[in-house]
Amino acid sequence: MFIKKFAKFAEVYERIRRAETTFAEETKYVYYNAQVNFTLQPQLLLAPVCYEDSWPIIIEKINLVARFIDVLIVSRVTNYRSVDYSTIKNFVFNVTKDIRMTDIPTLKQKLEQQYINLAFDPAAALSDLRLNSFTKKYIKNILARITGYIEEQTGVASNYCNYMNTQTKNPFEIEHIITDHYEWFTAEYSDQDDFRRWRNSIGALLLLHKSINASLNDAKYDYKLKKYCSNEGNIYTESLGELAYQNNPKFKKFIADNNLGFKAYASFGKNEIAERIAVLVDLVKLVWNDDLFH
Repeated sequence: MFIKKFAKFAEVYERIRRAETTFAEETKYVYYNAQVNFTLQPQLLLAPVCYEDSWPIIIEKINLVARFIDVLIVSRVTNYRSVDYSTIKNFVFNVTKDIRMTDIPTLKQKLEQQYINLAFDPAAALSDLRLNSFTKKYIKNILARITGYIEEQTGVASNYCNYMNTQTKNPFEIEHIITDHYEWFTAEYSDQDDFRRWRNSIGALLLLHKSINASLNDAKYDYKLKKYCSNEGNIYTESLGELAYQNNPKFKKFIADNNLGFKAYASFGKNEIAERIAVLVDLVKLVWNDDLFH
């Protein structure tokens, strides 16, 4: 019997590792978490699994826990809190014990409570979220997830895997909408630090191909906007220009259905960044929430 149990759990573990490296719709949250190198994931995913569980039950349990990990990561990193092993191991071990060998209704209930305990407030977190060496990979992931989500909701295949793929010749990189020339913007920003804070805000960032990103290095907003709205961009970059709202009924419906403040901008400064942050807050609530636990 021991050998049978060992073999079953080894198979589950192997399935988890495969889901971490190869995107599949039915285990997408496992893949998402692996993209930001959350190394404690297999331990948590295995916790609720019982030997008697059928494969559909196992996959459902894995998805529920992976979804919780996904929210956990975003809730911490947007508040500049690490998800590295040494920082989070005690919390993860406690959750592991809490959800061990639970059935699905109990698992949902326990994960819902864990979600409540996180007290994740996207509005508070995103208003202060800026690009730095710690947040870089997490902001890239957030922008990739949000852009992929808009694509899915508007009838386009999600490009998430491409946004995160660093192995290609021309990978996607984080693009600053505001060019790094403080002297061009002295009327709006009180000093270099003020300029840097706003420029690195998540509301002033996009994902673009590396080659396009490099070519826009010293360009002003009106020139950049043409690139954002050409075939070089994606739906999130295109949303800065008028064209995204013309002949695009699915995008317009998506905006209306979710009451999102998307609009085109002829210029881009503090007010526009604040408005983009507000849109991002609403998008984060759509992508990261507790719907799965109900």
